[in-house]
Amino acid sequence: MDLPETPKDAINLDIQKIISALVEAENDKEKDDSVKSQISNSVYALGIKHPSSVIPALLAYRKQQHISRQQKLLILTTINSIIDHADLLSKLDEKLAIYIIEAAVASLNDKELVEIGSDLLVSMSRNFCIEVMKQMLNLFQPGILPTVTTFQTFGRIFSANVYDSIPFLSAVLSMLIPMLPEAKNEPIRKAICSAVSQFSEALLEYVANENEAPDPSVKISFYSHEFNAIFEYILNNWLAKVRDPELASYVLHALSSVARVISKEKLQEQAERLLSSAVAIVRRHPHESNATAGLAVVLEILASNVRSTLEPQLDGLIDVIFAQACAPPDYSKPMGVKSHNEVLRCFAILHLNFPDKIISFLFGKLSPNVLKMTVNKDATDRTVVGALTIINKLVNQQDVSFSFYVTPLLKALDPIVSPTPPVALSNNIKLSVGQLILTLADRQYLTLENSPQLIEFVIRQCAVPATTIPRSPSGLESITDEALRASCENVLHLLTTTVQGMESHLLPSLFDFVVDGRYTEAVRTVARCLCHLNTKQDIFASLPNGIPGKHPTLLELFTRLFVLSGSVAEKADDEALLRLLQLVATRISDVIKELWDGTIDELEVFVKTTADRWDEKAWHESLLKLLNTSLRDLRNVEPDLVNRITECFASQITLYTEYPNEKAFLYLALGSALEIANDPLVVNKALDGIFSNVFHQKLTERQACAAATGHASASHFDLILSKLDGFSSKESHGKRSSFLNIFSGGKDKQDNMDEKTKATMVLCYAHAVVGAPKPLVLARIDDIMRSIMPLFVGAKDFATKHALCRLTEMLAKTLRETNTPLEKRANLMFHMKDFVKSEPSELRSSVRALAITACSELALLPPKIPMEEMEDALLLFCNNVFPLLPPRHDSASPMQLDLTNNAYLNYEVLWEATCTALTEFMITMIRIYRNSEALTALLKTLKPFLESDSDHERYHSLVTLYRVVQSDAMSELIISPVLGMLSGMMATRAVDPDARCRETALQCGSQIAAVATMNKDADEGWTEAAKSSWLKESLTSHAYATKVAGLFFKILEGEQLLKYVRQLYYQGLMEKRVLTAAGIGAILQATLKHKYGPVSGQSVEIVAGLLYALKFLKESTVKVAVEGCIRAIAEHDTNIVAQVLMNQPVPLHASVADLWRSLGAVPAFASVLLVHCLDALRNGPLFAEVHPSVKCVSLPVLQSLAVLTELFQASGNVELLQANFADIFPVLMVTAAAMVGAQPPKPPFVAIASENSAVDAEWKQVYKVNPSRLAVDCLKQLLKNTNSVVPISFEMMEDTGMYAEGLYVTSKCVFQSVDINTGKIVSNLAPYLDLEIDAQRAAAVAMYAAMLESKKPSNHSQLAMVVNHLGTKSSDQASVVRIFCIRGIGSLSNFGPDMVDAHAPVILKVILAGLDDSADNGMTSAPVEAMKALNRIIPIIDRSRIQDDLISFALRLRPSFESDTPMIRGMAFALFGQLAAAAEGDHIKEAFVQEIHNLMVILLLHLNDEYIEVSLSTKAVFRLLLPLMKSEGMNNAFSYPDGITYGRLLRLLCTSLGTEHPDKIPMYINLVIGYFRSESAAMRSNAALLAGNLVSQATAANEKNALPGHIYPSLVQMLSDKDATVRLRAAEALGMLY
Repeated sequence: MDLPETPKDAINLDIQKIISALVEAENDKEKDDSVKSQISNSVYALGIKHPSSVIPALLAYRKQQHISRQQKLLILTTINSIIDHADLLSKLDEKLAIYIIEAAVASLNDKELVEIGSDLLVSMSRNFCIEVMKQMLNLFQPGILPTVTTFQTFGRIFSANVYDSIPFLSAVLSMLIPMLPEAKNEPIRKAICSAVSQFSEALLEYVANENEAPDPSVKISFYSHEFNAIFEYILNNWLAKVRDPELASYVLHALSSVARVISKEKLQEQAERLLSSAVAIVRRHPHESNATAGLAVVLEILASNVRSTLEPQLDGLIDVIFAQACAPPDYSKPMGVKSHNEVLRCFAILHLNFPDKIISFLFGKLSPNVLKMTVNKDATDRTVVGALTIINKLVNQQDVSFSFYVTPLLKALDPIVSPTPPVALSNNIKLSVGQLILTLADRQYLTLENSPQLIEFVIRQCAVPATTIPRSPSGLESITDEALRASCENVLHLLTTTVQGMESHLLPSLFDFVVDGRYTEAVRTVARCLCHLNTKQDIFASLPNGIPGKHPTLLELFTRLFVLSGSVAEKADDEALLRLLQLVATRISDVIKELWDGTIDELEVFVKTTADRWDEKAWHESLLKLLNTSLRDLRNVEPDLVNRITECFASQITLYTEYPNEKAFLYLALGSALEIANDPLVVNKALDGIFSNVFHQKLTERQACAAATGHASASHFDLILSKLDGFSSKESHGKRSSFLNIFSGGKDKQDNMDEKTKATMVLCYAHAVVGAPKPLVLARIDDIMRSIMPLFVGAKDFATKHALCRLTEMLAKTLRETNTPLEKRANLMFHMKDFVKSEPSELRSSVRALAITACSELALLPPKIPMEEMEDALLLFCNNVFPLLPPRHDSASPMQLDLTNNAYLNYEVLWEATCTALTEFMITMIRIYRNSEALTALLKTLKPFLESDSDHERYHSLVTLYRVVQSDAMSELIISPVLGMLSGMMATRAVDPDARCRETALQCGSQIAAVATMNKDADEGWTEAAKSSWLKESLTSHAYATKVAGLFFKILEGEQLLKYVRQLYYQGLMEKRVLTAAGIGAILQATLKHKYGPVSGQSVEIVAGLLYALKFLKESTVKVAVEGCIRAIAEHDTNIVAQVLMNQPVPLHASVADLWRSLGAVPAFASVLLVHCLDALRNGPLFAEVHPSVKCVSLPVLQSLAVLTELFQASGNVELLQANFADIFPVLMVTAAAMVGAQPPKPPFVAIASENSAVDAEWKQVYKVNPSRLAVDCLKQLLKNTNSVVPISFEMMEDTGMYAEGLYVTSKCVFQSVDINTGKIVSNLAPYLDLEIDAQRAAAVAMYAAMLESKKPSNHSQLAMVVNHLGTKSSDQASVVRIFCIRGIGSLSNFGPDMVDAHAPVILKVILAGLDDSADNGMTSAPVEAMKALNRIIPIIDRSRIQDDLISFALRLRPSFESDTPMIRGMAFALFGQLAAAAEGDHIKEAFVQEIHNLMVILLLHLNDEYIEVSLSTKAVFRLLLPLMKSEGMNNAFSYPDGITYGRLLRLLCTSLGTEHPDKIPMYINLVIGYFRSESAAMRSNAALLAGNLVSQATAANEKNALPGHIYPSLVQMLSDKDATVRLRAAEALGMLY
């Protein structure tokens, strides 16, 4: 069929050519995606404007023989987009539509075009369905099977346009049926199945909406014959043979869809086969959701129509779908979850029709034989979980009752809920049972007879330890014990709170679980439920009376809940546990009801407020206090009740075998009860229970056992002592009595166990001694000592040592309270010191601290111990404590710590306890002897640690000393004899590198001062100094050192002051730590300055040593401190300071330079040096040797610069330098310029001939001096020390190419920041203008330019002098001089119009000369500088003076528009705008407008310059040109926001130009074509886009004939450009032509 004819006018011919060019460009393999997209967009843009021309052109191009598939794809895709635009499809010519349909149909046979062809046919079917169907039916040729896409397209058409496609359904089906046998491969069968499903669904939709259908008479039965044939063929030939899972799901889905539209007779006929085939598919492909969904649909259809067909196949069907239900779904895959839900739906469908059969099958999967195999077989486990899941689904059905099957279900669950014997079940099964129990309760299927075992099962799971170990077999999702427990806790909570009528099921059985040891972990959950139930009814009323033993009593509940309350911070539901305990306590007796009602609220507040900083000890004390008070109140009213409570506590010890913390608290509670109980039998039985059940390996249990013993000793000391004595005597003889068997557990243990048992016994002795009445203890002391002394021999285990130390300490404290001596004190002291010696070098236990504390208590007993023994003990303790690493330096791993101790104390607590024990021992030593000898011995012991290389040893020894001085044992009589030495030691540590040491030393000094003066001279300066010691600068702060010195020498007089200074001099300055030595120097300086008199006799020795060491000290901080000491002495005696010679080697030695700075601080001395150095620089020769390539600087110049550099850095010279700044600054600037590129001088002959190697080496360093850097550093120090702005341009001043720019920047910063005498500067610079050295002339001119830029000088005569100098030097032979002359002339704009007009001739002369300057150095060229100057001058100069030169200026700017340097381009554009704004007079304006038109193309192209700065400059220029152009359209274009794209802005501007200046368009086009071959890709792309916009304007203005003929070929050729952006813009331009 031929294409419809299109008009043959020129426009259509051009469009066809453009379309052909664009499609041809699509075939270029080098095009990227953006270019391809633009080509498509351009074709589309032309297509929606000229569809009748573009679509035929595309179709015509498609007929070419050599067209590629890529081009075909572009053509079809574009056509599809065009017809989808607005309502173009409805306006499409029918013949053209038919041709499009034919092209789309033809593309169905091409693999690469088939998808777009199908989309195009579906789109066309919306308006041309009849034509599409006619063409599509032609694809059904006899003997030829259509493609996959053909069938897919048919299905999509029927879904997209139901009403127009149904009339063709009969024809499609009749043609499809004969082709079914030819469909051999899987893709074609999938396509047919999908199409058949869509056919049937379309038919069902058509019939369902018959009121809207074109033919309401259409019925499903009209097509039953064809659908019957299709259904039968697919069922009999495809379904049975399918192997691919995806194809199987397609086939089954198709059959389930077609089954809805076939006849009932056919369904009955094929029902059995359909069902068997569907089951087979689901069996083979279990994870296909479409297959299981299809099976569910089939079951629904068969169940509602041919139910009898299902029954014979029910067994096989159940087996298949049950296997699918047992497979755990992967919840990360939605389709797998959907498939699992469809399987459950199949069971629900079958249950509605065959309930007995389904229930019997499911219950059989829960038989005991199956459960016994669960441990070994994962598949069996999945079977049980699957059965429970299905049962849960069936029980939870809202419209079907399950009550008939509840009893059989519970019987089937009995092997799981209450297995006998127990069977190990996986967590998955338990979790499923818990969910099923909740469902049964929610559906009200539980009764009083069947609920107890189910509730017990849930609580049993709540008691599972909350571990994260999976308990599930592989193949199922791992369910941890923690997850199972949380789930069952939630089930129990829901049973209690949301399920109606559960109260009778839960009470009173929940109380049984509270006191049952197997459910300890679940007690808190049960308590929460009981508290909630109590809000509904009286829960205790359900406890039956008169049946002892069946349910727990209130006392049993009370003791159980009280013990568990001891660990509320570690568990959840603590509030519920406390509330239940309150309810039980108030029911025991009215005597304690008021007490408990008020106290529990306080305890809850305590728990909530201290949750983040939990104090377990305080919590236990609060509970025990409450218990003790309650028992005492009960003893006064019901004493027997106290004994019964004690019995309950004792009887429940065995419940906590696996809970050591709870067991320990039970011991404490039982001890409190024993203290009040009065029944000997109860007490004896309770003590036996404690001793027989204690686990000696646990420190918490040992301590709790001992504490309980201590409480009980208050009332039963003799009974407890007899038991302990019996054990001790048997232990000493190596035999064990019956009580020993009780204490040790009744079995032979290893040695380690014996040690732990011994430790328990020793702790019991200790607490019994403390808890018992003092008279009884004194009466039994000898017996106690005989029993315990043998236990000290050979003690090696930590537990035993710990217990023995505690026993010694507690025994000594008890005896000290009664001032009773201890006969065995020396033996005990020996054992304690031996314990300390035996401790390892790492801190791993508390034995060290406990032993030292015990020694302190023993030392306080009468009589007094000799001092030598105390000294030896102190030395031993210090050597064992201070070397220990503090907590932050602990490198020992937890495994290295003693395991029994690791649970007792962490490292930080151990450390603090050890240090505290040592401090208390020192205080005890001072307290015992109360004389200075004791303090001297203490300081002698501490001295090595105070001077240690280890920071932590110094710090902790200082802390210890501070605590000793701070104690009440210290007095003025003790401290006065050693005050000087002690103050010197503290002053040394006050400048320690460690801030902690500094602060502690000052705190200690403050306390020393307070003690020495008996608090008479309390000075707040100590506190301020201690605070400032933490500042980083405190070590280097002279003020800090002076303050410290003043604080110390204020409290010292006479001999003590001399001792203090000697301590600083001999010890402090020799300190190995540099910062400390420097700080001591500063302190010594302050001391010498204020207390010089007493030490004046030592000044010669001090100065001699400091001067000799100064030059060889390496540490600068120490050198500064020493210099300060020298200056301090010089203030008292200036004859000591030697004269410093001027002739020193350069660079100056560091120590000499420092000394220069120090001495230069004297203004009189500094002024003389300043004058001498400036004369040498101004009048002396700068260079010793001058060669064509090398300049050697003279040595006096370098020496002067070096001395000036140090002099400028001297403090106190700011006023002197500021007063002479106008003389110094020009000299240094010119000298710095002259030094650029210069070489250092040769060293003097004396240095070469010298035999002194050190002197020779210093003089030879002159070779390595950089004169330029030395001059710049000197200048930098001048600016820095005169409070001037220090610029960042110093590096430029050392560069041979940038030094002048650096001088300019530096001068400008100085002139702008300093109030300077400009007249003197001008006169000082004038002599340098005529020197031979270019650098000196450039420096002078640069400083003049910088002065003008800074709006100086303000004097008119001085300003005229500067302008004349610049005008004269504008023709200098050095280009750098000329550049700065032009820059300075431009800076005249800062002085306003009057001054510019006054010097206008000179200004214009210099600028014009600069524009014509031929020396081009890029941005540093004279023309660029002239443009900058002109840009500044034009806005303020009298415009009448420049009108004659405007066009001349504009013509000179043209070369800069095309400069390769973006900044030059931007500057030229900006200047052009300024010139346009300055134009006046019609003649000048007309000439300038013509120049604008000549440059219009350049301006338009650079609106999108590759550099954004140029683009912005060009836009600004356009805004300045608008008043001359008088264009409303251009004004509107530039009124848009700055975010407007270049393409849109260009379109607006070209539209305006085409409207207002159509005659200029051809000229613009001719000019823009010249940029098609530009080297810049950005210019080529901009030119293409501009050409497209200009041609479109010419076309709109009917000026097309005036256009050059090669514009189209040029744009087409640009489609092959190497740059992607150019190709994209060319395609865009071609799309805009019409």
